[in-house]
Amino acid sequence: MTSVLLMRARETEFATTSRPVAPWKTVNGWFALLPTLFIAVGGWIQIGSGPVAFRFTAMAEDSFARRVTRIGCSLLMLVLISRQFAKIVSVCKQRRFLLVLPVVAFISVLWSQNPNHSFVDAINLALTTLFSVYLYVRYPGERLISFLNLVAAVSLVMCVIAVVFLPSVGMDAYQQNSWRGIFGQRNNCAVVCVCFLALALHHRTSSLGERVIRWTVLVLASVFIVMSGSRTGWALTAFAVALSLSMRLLQRLRSLDRVVFLMAIAVPIAALVFVVATNFNQTLAMMDKDPTMTQRTVIWAEVIPSIAKHPIRGYGYSAFWSGLNGESMQTVLVTGWMEGQAQDGYLDLLLQLGLLGAAPLIWMFGRGFIQAWRGIQRQAAAPQLQFATVLLPLVLVDNIGESSFLLPLSVPWFFTLLALLILAQPAQHLEDL
Repeated sequence: MTSVLLMRARETEFATTSRPVAPWKTVNGWFALLPTLFIAVGGWIQIGSGPVAFRFTAMAEDSFARRVTRIGCSLLMLVLISRQFAKIVSVCKQRRFLLVLPVVAFISVLWSQNPNHSFVDAINLALTTLFSVYLYVRYPGERLISFLNLVAAVSLVMCVIAVVFLPSVGMDAYQQNSWRGIFGQRNNCAVVCVCFLALALHHRTSSLGERVIRWTVLVLASVFIVMSGSRTGWALTAFAVALSLSMRLLQRLRSLDRVVFLMAIAVPIAALVFVVATNFNQTLAMMDKDPTMTQRTVIWAEVIPSIAKHPIRGYGYSAFWSGLNGESMQTVLVTGWMEGQAQDGYLDLLLQLGLLGAAPLIWMFGRGFIQAWRGIQRQAAAPQLQFATVLLPLVLVDNIGESSFLLPLSVPWFFTLLALLILAQPAQHLEDL
């Protein structure tokens, strides 16, 4: 009992009794904005056309400017982390599960195909994890949602500027001039915008400035999802909206009614899955996709034998995709292009860290879903908990056709870390915030 009271006492230190100053009105808020934008754009803004699938892999080559930018943002993260170091250590002690995957990534250097690349990216993963904890303690409760909406609004305004004034940046000539903004590729743009849209849908505003920011995100995120031409983004958007509406309805129902509702929607969902599975090629044709889902099924078939060779430990964090070097050579030769991901987050996780990485990830998400269900059962769940509850299944579905698990410089994984932190908060603390 004493330990629980002490934990809650530490948690409530992060909250404020009066309405706090908006993040964009503080110097710290703008300093924190820079590294968060750096994470949002994946570490750099692509200029020109061409595939970008290998940019986070052992094949990626950093220019001098990118290295300077990365080092500068990393140092800024370290400075910000140091200012809240005691609180961050306290949270990390209580949320040890967040540190498991960065530790496994560092250990994988021992057997990695590319030890140097694994070590550098493991540092990036650990730094991103600690920075997510920094934002969690620096902006408690709804302030975190407010800050993230500011990041989303600034990112989307930059996307508009890129499309209008810098089309070589904002439009992807490699993919029918689809809009990609500052996010490098149209699918990346769509997925990031879906995350931003889910964020804005659960932002409870209390001032004119917050309302302007929220509607900026809602409108621009929707526009870029449509103009990206990404079918994945369109499907994820429908899924995110459906999850948000269902969760709000569940919170208004009594406990028994929630069970009945879930059983009722389970039948049409199962029927829909059956119809899609039995008419898979026709469904893809309706979405203007080929039967291989743009060679995804070919890649999946080629990497499964590689996973079977090292199922426990994988090939090292961020080290499998090395072009014609190492184990990735067979897949590259078969597909005929220098891909740098399996186009499936689950397969990429097994390729990198094997079951050593998959087991803690499954446990983290399973724990998060249990905590999310407990939160839904409270009729007055906080906006940040609603957002976290929607985000977890969204990320799981996204990783069926894309890879974002453990990607340190990406919105889906960064938001996942924040969602897991939010869901791990004690129920009473969430209500107080």
